[in-house]
Amino acid sequence: MHADVPGAHALLATLDPASAGTALLEPLLEALLKGAGGVRGLALDAGARCHPAARGLDPLPSELAELSAGLARGSAHVASYDQELLVRIFGTDPPEGEPPFDPRVVPLTVGDETLAWVALERSPADPVGFASVAAHAASLLAWVRMSEKVREADFELKYRVWELESIYDVGLSIARTLDLESLADEILMKSVSLLNARSGTLVVRPGGPADGGNAVFVRSFGTPLVEPGSVEEPDGAVLVCNRREDRPPSLAGAPAEKLLAVPISSEGRPLGLLVVADKENRQGGIDDFGPADVRILSLFGNQAAIALENARLHREAVEKEKMEREIEIAASIQRAILPTTLPAVSGILIAAGNRPTRQVGGDFYDVYPLPDGRVAFCVADVAGKGIPAALLVSTVHACIHLLIEAGSSDLTALVARTNRHLARFSSTRKFVTLFLAVYDPTDRSLRYVNAGHNPGIRISAAGTELLPSGGVPIGMFESATQAESRLVLAPGDLVVLYSDGITEAVDAKDEEFGMERLTRLLESGRALPPNVLKDRIFAAVESYTRGVPQYDDQTVLVARPT
Repeated sequence: MHADVPGAHALLATLDPASAGTALLEPLLEALLKGAGGVRGLALDAGARCHPAARGLDPLPSELAELSAGLARGSAHVASYDQELLVRIFGTDPPEGEPPFDPRVVPLTVGDETLAWVALERSPADPVGFASVAAHAASLLAWVRMSEKVREADFELKYRVWELESIYDVGLSIARTLDLESLADEILMKSVSLLNARSGTLVVRPGGPADGGNAVFVRSFGTPLVEPGSVEEPDGAVLVCNRREDRPPSLAGAPAEKLLAVPISSEGRPLGLLVVADKENRQGGIDDFGPADVRILSLFGNQAAIALENARLHREAVEKEKMEREIEIAASIQRAILPTTLPAVSGILIAAGNRPTRQVGGDFYDVYPLPDGRVAFCVADVAGKGIPAALLVSTVHACIHLLIEAGSSDLTALVARTNRHLARFSSTRKFVTLFLAVYDPTDRSLRYVNAGHNPGIRISAAGTELLPSGGVPIGMFESATQAESRLVLAPGDLVVLYSDGITEAVDAKDEEFGMERLTRLLESGRALPPNVLKDRIFAAVESYTRGVPQYDDQTVLVARPT
């Protein structure tokens, strides 16, 4: 058979590679044999995209596989093959009148890429013409390869666009959810839907939005994949577990065939773990999780981290607003109770003040002029902060105001009656320390009850004397009693009452102001007017703490007989 190079080119020109599909090598081999002047040959696709083609031969599948493996080891322009294998495929006895077989393999290349191999029964009759036909055939294969790459790139682009649109839609959906449980359900439903998974579990760790306690918050869709106690601290790595031996200990017992786990974190702070299981295909089987799944779940994990962080910030904002409201209510109660001015009384000078902290506490003081010329005054401190403490202050304040006029002659009974009322009817179960005193200017006597309060301080010419507690704080035990004490003051003596916010004020080293400093300050300022000494005490404490936040109110009352 003579070589027909023009006919081969004409045949190739009529081909539509796109419609030929995986059978493209059949017409290509026909044209190549026409250009080589042969009747027998093989064509093998280097990329295994097209089916092998054979003319005049019936090779075994094993022979084709062996020939392909050998050819793959060659270079782009020089075929590497087993000559004996070719002889076995083509045979040794040519038809009568034909020259002996001399099989050889010619690579079809574009640049340095081998696209296919053609095995001929002997060398082409017109090598130059055959080279042009081989180049023509290779260009058609290259067009097919390029078309495939364009289609793959187009599919990849569309898939990425779909991914981004899905992530965007999901992000908008979960960003609108601020309740943690609803948010967890949204995250799970969206992640399972995006990956067509059969189940999923979301773990939110302590310190994340569910940190009401130390327990790990776990939410599942379908069969739970993680036990709360088995969750390890995520190390930031995505876990692709298509085989059971790939699983970490925390996921070893998950009731699923294949797992994909993505850590959720915000600014390097771990928030939790998102695990999905068993990606279902159209046939109902389970596929491996691949790079595309890792990418899309990682992107979704980023969206989930933002949503969880938003939920945490929202909850903190709500709690802060609630606390601010509570502080404002408590402060208004405290402002209503504390006297704006002290009444002028004969026989004694009294000055008092209160410095509230950011956290409204339960300090209060008051002065009560009595009809017979005596005067009562007190300092009290309720355990706790906020509205409960403020309400209890209000109760104690009301009790003393109602009972002081009639009960001033028996302070023990007055305090006991107030104690019983608090113990019976206070729902907060908090207690109050109270220093209540009555001064009689006719004999300069001071009777007082100290119910668990800081010791009062008397500064006189004879020295410093403490006025200690004579019983437990009121409101603790209904049957508790407090002892009344009495002393006689001299003109110029000082009696100073204060709350623990003064002596327990701390500096930057966490050291307290203390009784010793307060006593020295009073001794050195004994001659000062009460209002000046009161201001000096506050100034000394403020200077000592040097801007360190304090967490207890500071109250001072200074009294001096005239």
